[in-house]
Amino acid sequence: MMKKAKRVFTAEEVAKHNTENDAWLIVEGKVFDVTNFLREHPGGKRILLKEAGKDATEKFRSFHAPSVLTNYEDELCIGKVGSSADMEKYRKKQEKKAFVEAMGGFGGLVPYGDPSWYQGFHSPFYNDSHKALRKGIRKFVEKEIMPFVHEWDEQKKFPFELFQKCADAGFLGCVVGAPWRSEYCGSNILGGVLPSEYDVFHTMIIIDEVSRCGSGGICWGIFGGLSIGLPPVLHFASDELRERIVPPCLTGKKVICLAITEPYAGSDVANLQTKGELTADGKHYIVNGEKKWITNGVFADVRSAPRAPHVLTRGFVAFIVHGG
Repeated sequence: MMKKAKRVFTAEEVAKHNTENDAWLIVEGKVFDVTNFLREHPGGKRILLKEAGKDATEKFRSFHAPSVLTNYEDELCIGKVGSSADMEKYRKKQEKKAFVEAMGGFGGLVPYGDPSWYQGFHSPFYNDSHKALRKGIRKFVEKEIMPFVHEWDEQKKFPFELFQKCADAGFLGCVVGAPWRSEYCGSNILGGVLPSEYDVFHTMIIIDEVSRCGSGGICWGIFGGLSIGLPPVLHFASDELRERIVPPCLTGKKVICLAITEPYAGSDVANLQTKGELTADGKHYIVNGEKKWITNGVFADVRSAPRAPHVLTRGFVAFIVHGG
């Protein structure tokens, strides 16, 4: 089906449509008729009515990712601002942004709002592979995360499928840092980065870009539990145990958590009260104790749970506990 042709309006024309029964506004040089959207707006209709008839670009950027505009453009956009002072101002801003990006800049270009190398400043630590990853992860976040942040925060959870999406996109493996663990999660890395190229700066870019969603809960939910639960298995478990646990976690099929914190000891590992006692037949361990405030603990498939250390030994024993 052919798209309906968009009209060109002056800012003066848009300004006439400023009531609840006839509300237009300008965002990024485009004209949106939000009359029928007022009651559906998650932030309520008042915030839209305050901007009705005006250029709401700056206010929009303060609250929304660019992907939100894309999601609603086909439904609400009726045209663009044409030959007016507003359009000229917008055109110059776009030209300036394009120039800065051509010089190596990226993103919003807000001074001190992004890492300095985003602004086009030289850094010896970033090369073309980092730029490709940065572009890819921003696109993923703006499509798969930002439009749903408010909903997920209100629900206090995000869909488990998000782990799978992160893995399929090629960046969930970052939770165990560099080097990239191809033997457990394959060699597909977002942006076409080669496993041999992957370093700590790629990991930092992924965390920076996902953090732009503005939700600490979502960031910690994706990265936190895996990044502290998997390393003990990677570094200290047997080969058989690593092969059984690590691949499903790095490919988004299962989630692991590190169950240290207890009501009486906090995260003081030396004072943990949880015990693992061998049964009389010597075949099993019975683990008894309490754990609390465990990142990803409420939905993890696998838990690495340290037990109380023996008074005459250094370190402790950790059990792998499966189940819901």
